[in-house]
Amino acid sequence: MDIDASNGIGVGAFPGPVRTAAAAQTGEFAQVLDLAEARRRRMTGPDRIPEEVWDDITRAGQLADDLAQRGQRVRFDTHRLTNRVVASLCDVDGRTLRPVSLGEVLGTEPDPASAA
Repeated sequence: MDIDASNGIGVGAFPGPVRTAAAAQTGEFAQVLDLAEARRRRMTGPDRIPEEVWDDITRAGQLADDLAQRGQRVRFDTHRLTNRVVASLCDVDGRTLRPVSLGEVLGTEPDPASAA
């Protein structure tokens, strides 16, 4: 019995490289995306994170940046005797400058979850 092994071998027998020229012609090459803004838009629907919370997060970031420019940061620890959260204002080397009350750090607005 004769078997011709060359039958079917040719230009179309083996898959070639995937052609992406059509994809490159869409005009979106090297498009810059603001991922933080896209995430924020996705997360602000009616069942998502409220806009005022995003504002608070932005403000907290600004305050942290202001402290960093002054060479300071706020450190949160657990008190070794009471196991409660405590805060301290520290320098960049981690040395405590002074204790900070949690009301001073987090604000004094009532917790809406406790009213529910």
